[in-house]
Order: sequence, then structure tokens, then C-alpha cells
Amino acid sequence: MFLLDIPNFIPEYKKDTLYSYEGKGKDKLKEVLTEASKGYCMYCYTKVLVDRKNFGELEHSVEKFNCDKLKNCPSNISIACSKCNRSFKKKGEKIRALTMEEVKDFEVFSECGVTCIESCTKYNEVRKIYTEKKGGEIILQPFGIENKITGNKYLIQYDLLNQKFIPSNIYAYSNEEKKFIEKHINRFNLNDPKYRTKEFSKFLEDVTEYKAIPKKNRYCNLVVDLFLEKMKGFSEEKSIELCEFIYTQIFFKSKN
Repeated sequence: MFLLDIPNFIPEYKKDTLYSYEGKGKDKLKEVLTEASKGYCMYCYTKVLVDRKNFGELEHSVEKFNCDKLKNCPSNISIACSKCNRSFKKKGEKIRALTMEEVKDFEVFSECGVTCIESCTKYNEVRKIYTEKKGGEIILQPFGIENKITGNKYLIQYDLLNQKFIPSNIYAYSNEEKKFIEKHINRFNLNDPKYRTKEFSKFLEDVTEYKAIPKKNRYCNLVVDLFLEKMKGFSEEKSIELCEFIYTQIFFKSKN
């Protein structure tokens, strides 16, 4: 109950619809990605859809300078906040840059079209090469990353009592896999209490003070909405009791 599963984001593209980074398909791509992320940044989980205004930016999973075809490939584009797109994600992009040989098969043999909505084998090979490079320890969105050897998906959980993001306990990760996920968590500064995890504390304070459960999409971090989903089916009284218990635990931990 005290661990929240952070999802990988899976867009539902429509057939015969143009999705692209630029031009006529840009608005459609931004729309389908925002819907998949529930209005939050796919990397740090802060809200990008505020009062019907979309502050999210289209972000290339594998940087577009590596290959021309990566620019408009829908599978290679996520929705992110400006901080993740322009700062956290860019760090080390030159170190993990792909060589011409590494992108050749994708460049030459992938059959990219203007209505391409499926992640092809050649593109997935590029993602694998990318994430195995130094500085490429990123759970790329959309779709996330899977270790092809172990079959483990790289997933994150949020520890409610300790207010921190951790590698998921769904899989028995090796030390190497845990390090990959931890580097992703550190890259996007997910455990910064000032900017990343304070919204959940604010939510708990509000519940404790007003003795009521707020509606979804009121707070600026996906964690709150995921917690509300987890309590779905609970009575309001039980939900309030649970929030007060967590709030008390967090308070005592902060004092020790």
C-alpha cells in the first residue's frame, strides 16, 4: 500500500493520422502524448497541462541530431517539461552520441512513413545501443526500456513513507539494473524534496486539515493522482485515516 508504481507511458496512436515533430502533425502528436501521460511530464511527473494550457515540450528520446529519421519518428518523441527537455535530459548527449555505423540500419532499412504508429525493430535496436552507452542510462519515454537479456522492464516506484523514488520491487533486479534506474532517478533529480516530492506532502497536509479527499489533477505531481487511484474503492473515512497515518509517519521521520 505504501509503494506507488510509476507507469511507462504508452500512447494510443490512431491509424491514418499524421504525427510529427513539426508541421501539420505536431498538434496531434502533442495531444496523444499528453493524453498518455495524463497531463504530466513523462520524466519528472510534474504537471504540464495547466488550466487547459499545455506547457509540455516535444522531446526526442534518442536525440534527433543522431539521425535525420529520428526527428519525426513518433515512437522517438515524448512529452516533457522544459527543465527535463532542455537541461536534465541534454546532459551528456555528446558523450552518448551514436556513430554513423550504429544508426546505419535504421537510416537505410527502416520504412518510416508519415502515419507510422508502431515502434519498428530497427528503431528498437537504436534505443538498445543508446541506453548501453555511458550517459545513456535513461528510461526512455514513451514505452520505457526493457533489458533484452533478463526480460526485466526498468520501472520506478514511489515510497510514500520515505518520500522518495526507488527502483521497483516488481522485478528481482541485478545490481547493474538497479544502478541504471538509480542513475535515471538522479539525472532527473526526482528526489529533490523542494521541487519534486513536496506536492504529496502538501496533499497530506490538506487532507489532515480539511478532513476531505481532494479531486485528481489538483496537485502538480503525478504521484498524488496515482495515490488517489490506489485508494479508489476505499470509503472517504478510510482514505482520510490512511492519509493521516502516512502524514504522521512522515512527520516523525523528519523529526528523527
